[in-house]
Amino acid sequence: MLGKRENDGVPHSLSSTGLNAGRKITVWIYGLAALLIVLSAASLTFIAHMAWREADRKALESEQMRMDAMLKDIHWQIGRDQLSLAQWDKTFNAVQAPLDKEFIEDELVEYLWEDYVLDRTFIVRKDGTMVAEAVEGKTRFGPKQLPPDNLIRELADQTRAAFEAKRGVSGSDFSNWHMPQSVLLDLSAATFAVVDGTPAFLSTMPILPDDGQVQLNEDYPHVLVNAAYLDEEWVAEINDQLSFKDLRFQLGAPAQEDARNHLVMASDGSVFGYFRWTHAKPGREIWVAALPLIFVLATLIAVVAFAVASKISRLSRSLEESERKNHYFARHDALTGLPNRHHFSDCLAFALDNLPDCPFAILTCDLDRFKPVNDTYGHEAGDTVICAVADRLQGLVADKGVVSRIGGDEFIILVTSLSDKHPLHLLADQLRSAIAQPIDIGNGQRVEIGISIGIATAPDCGTTEKDLIRLADMALYRAKDNGRNAFEFAMAPSAPHAEDMSGFTTQSKLH
Repeated sequence: MLGKRENDGVPHSLSSTGLNAGRKITVWIYGLAALLIVLSAASLTFIAHMAWREADRKALESEQMRMDAMLKDIHWQIGRDQLSLAQWDKTFNAVQAPLDKEFIEDELVEYLWEDYVLDRTFIVRKDGTMVAEAVEGKTRFGPKQLPPDNLIRELADQTRAAFEAKRGVSGSDFSNWHMPQSVLLDLSAATFAVVDGTPAFLSTMPILPDDGQVQLNEDYPHVLVNAAYLDEEWVAEINDQLSFKDLRFQLGAPAQEDARNHLVMASDGSVFGYFRWTHAKPGREIWVAALPLIFVLATLIAVVAFAVASKISRLSRSLEESERKNHYFARHDALTGLPNRHHFSDCLAFALDNLPDCPFAILTCDLDRFKPVNDTYGHEAGDTVICAVADRLQGLVADKGVVSRIGGDEFIILVTSLSDKHPLHLLADQLRSAIAQPIDIGNGQRVEIGISIGIATAPDCGTTEKDLIRLADMALYRAKDNGRNAFEFAMAPSAPHAEDMSGFTTQSKLH
């Protein structure tokens, strides 16, 4: 029996079945639509969450890399500050017996404290005797025998051993002691330790002659050990370059492992302390931007899908730009924008890989009469001079190679398009002439400086970074010894008539 008919002519039982089927289809459609919306929303939520985490991880890695580079630069800078006084005939003579206490107190210690803000100074002899120490410019004289396990003595012994391993064998005593500054900087030992109850960064440098006007009648070398306190002022100073939020240093190992802690190690390999700051969280921007779009997608899948794709694309580009900037700052000098030492090493490694098909040259450069500019007009004027020099060097080298600032008033140039001496001679002469032009430092004041240049060509002078820079540095110091504001070509070690143990020739000297 079909049962009662409704006014539309459809049997009631069939009508109910049809309605139930229709309701089921409707439920399925809405269910599938709801499932699609849920899956779409869940997928976007998952993607946004992963992008958030990845962006935060990349930002953390970038900040950790910048902190690593900063700590290396601090060691490099302290080493250069020490070297400006440690490789000096006057200092070498002053620490010999009998001590020149007036020079040590009024010149050596005063400069280290007042100009370079090195809080503690120690002078250690070869036998482990500390002949003098200073606290913030106040000097006490020994002698005081340091025990073998004393950290100051251990650092001094380590530096002295490294120096002995690098020493040459020559008929001249002075030649045995003299080394280029780049080599001496590599010999410097550094560590973190507690000094006078305060966390400190320690750095060492052997005390050596520079011009050879000394008496060599003791066991050498004495070693200069300096400590910079890791106080709030020191942390604030390095953060001026890092621009991290709430940067602070904590002594000792953290209570628990955390990827956000930047650990620093003591000389014995234990955790000395750690830096901590509020890390950037670019991923939060992704989440905040994506969450409203996810809700909108629940009702307008097609429209929202396009909007989300567009927004994620913009956020991805923003993250790439942020990472590109962080990568740029990790590989470029903050003051001049030139490539830093790490970037230069990568460029040089690439050039070395192309030898011997593509010969090239490197020019190590050091400014002359720059220190008086800092002393007379201040560091701001010094920065102006450094930037002006960088612009002039970059303008002349242009697409011929890469100009890099490796610290202080030192530059190094990789010339990939020139390798013959004549065009290099012309380029070096142009560089020397350009730097010699007066530099405006503001307030109607102008200063004049010079530049000394050492030139080494590859593969003639070597096929490794170490050999090329060593020979170029030796040529640079020959240029300085011969009157400054000049340039010298390094000679290949195997070339005939090369000077014994010198590695450079006196060609192309200009005054």
